Amino acid sequence: MAEGVHGDIRKFRIEDIHKILEIEQQAFPKTAYSKDLFIEYAKNCPDGFVVIEAYEEVVGYIIFDMKGHIHSTAVERSHRRKGFGKILFRHALKCANTQLRLEVRSKNRNAVAFYKRLGMKVVGKIPDYYETDDALVMVSGQSESGQAFRTD
Repeated sequence: MAEGVHGDIRKFRIEDIHKILEIEQQAFPKTAYSKDLFIEYAKNCPDGFVVIEAYEEVVGYIIFDMKGHIHSTAVERSHRRKGFGKILFRHALKCANTQLRLEVRSKNRNAVAFYKRLGMKVVGKIPDYYETDDALVMVSGQSESGQAFRTD
C-alpha cells in the first residue's frame, strides 16, 4: 500500500448502500448485484459484510461467510492498487479463521493475478458459471495465523 495510505474497516451500514452500488457498478458493469441482494447479504452475513473507509468515504467492500467463502469484493476504481483490497482480504482471512475460497471470471486476468499475489491458488473450474465465461475456483493456502489448510 502507498506510504501514508490506510483504511479503516467496519461493518456495512444501510446508509452505505448507495456507495456500494456505485462501486459495484464500476467493478461489474454487466453483472452488478442489486440493492436487494446486498441487503440480503447484510442479513445473512452480518459479520462478513464490511467496508473499508479512507479519505472520509467508503472506498471498497468485501462480503464473506464464516465458512470462508468470499461472495463479492470490490474497490472503487480511483482507489485500486493502493492496498485496500489486500486489507479487506486479510480481514476476511482473520475473521473466518479458515481457508478462503472464491469464484472469479477466468477472463478477468487482473483479478486472478491479484488473488495469486495474495497466495491463492486455482483448484478448479466451473464451465459457463458466468454464462459467457468459466469461473476459476481459487483458495487460500493458509489462515492469517499461518496455519496451513488442505485444498482438496
